[in-house]
Amino acid sequence: MKRLFFALWPEQNIKQQCATLTGKLNLTGKPVSEANLHVTLLFLGSIYPEQQTVLTREAGKLPAPLMTLTFDRLSFWKKPAVLCLTASQFDQSVSILNESLTSIAKQQGIALEDRPFKPHVTLVKKVNSAIDLDFAPILWRSTGFCLVESCSGANGVEYRIIQRWPAS
Repeated sequence: MKRLFFALWPEQNIKQQCATLTGKLNLTGKPVSEANLHVTLLFLGSIYPEQQTVLTREAGKLPAPLMTLTFDRLSFWKKPAVLCLTASQFDQSVSILNESLTSIAKQQGIALEDRPFKPHVTLVKKVNSAIDLDFAPILWRSTGFCLVESCSGANGVEYRIIQRWPAS
């Protein structure tokens, strides 16, 4: 079994903007490595190879539009103890893609978390308080979506892209 999720993966300039912002936060916690920055479209959890095959095939049938998200807020989520960038504005196509992927996963009997979809980029983990900081909004233009594996190793978690679907 593999631990998988669907995501929007940033271009290098977006990763750099997020990393620069993280460097300005001046708080204790564990910053997310620049290589792991992403927007989760749908967390799947532990998936059997047969499920992965069907997920990959069906996701490939979905339209992958160009999508724009404006990340302009820092949000502290107490329960997972994370500081995230959240988007006040994003294309409706982002929500439609989330809903379509959710439908595909449910058809495969995959148990999903029951919480509303909120596009976000986790910047720092193991945080115990909010922070107020003015910053220029980060305009994230997505050129497709991908299926990603979460791999635990000696140096922490590494996210590996398994499949990409470029915007059409």
